[in-house]
Order: sequence, then C-alpha cells, then structure tokens
Amino acid sequence: MRWCQILASASSIFFGFLLNIAVNPPSYFTFFDNVILLAALYAVAVATAMFILPVIFHASHYRKLDVERFLLRTKQYVLIGIVCVMLAMYLGLGLALNSKLPIPIAYSLSSLPFIFMFFEYFRHMHE
Repeated sequence: MRWCQILASASSIFFGFLLNIAVNPPSYFTFFDNVILLAALYAVAVATAMFILPVIFHASHYRKLDVERFLLRTKQYVLIGIVCVMLAMYLGLGLALNSKLPIPIAYSLSSLPFIFMFFEYFRHMHE
C-alpha cells in the first residue's frame, strides 16, 4: 500500500512539471508538440488516478476486505498506472529531444530506455 502512495506522489509531481510546460509553452512549440504534451498530461493524470485507486478501494472496503481480491485489483490498477507513466515519460523525453533533433530521431532515441527495460525484464524472468 505504501508504494502506491509513493507512486501517486511521484506521478503528481511529474504532472505538475508537464502542466507548467503546458501553461507556459516554449515559443518554438508547434501544434504537434502541444498535442504530444496534452497526451502526456492525460497519461500522467490517468496514472495518478490508478495509483490512488488501491488506497480508495482499501479505505472503502476495509471491513469486508478480501485480501486476494484486493491484491488482484491493486496489481491491475498499478500496472495501468505504470504503463501510463511510461507513456508520459516517453512523450516528455521525445518533446525534450524534439527541440534539438529531427522528430523521427528524437522519438527513436526516446524509446531506448524503455527498450532497455524491456530486455532487462525478460532477461530476469528467465533466470
């Protein structure tokens, strides 16, 4: 339960940074950049909600808590939240690189950390 609260706090801070960029966009932002920023904001908003849902579910069903059901729901909410945060991080990194590099190169380079995570995840699964 504690890690859900930490993830919710971290994604809320990330949302604040993205919202600050959306409110005060750089002068070089194009329409495409604003759409990407909006998608990242929505992804972080959904992620924050998904990280908060286990806490709400626990508080509302505390008296009749079925531990197995609670853990299953928590896992589902957190997985959705993690995917949304990863999407927002990818889009945010792409926006940052887009200011210095052409669009295809910027978003290709943005995917490298996630490709590395993917390979590490599957490498540890087979051990």
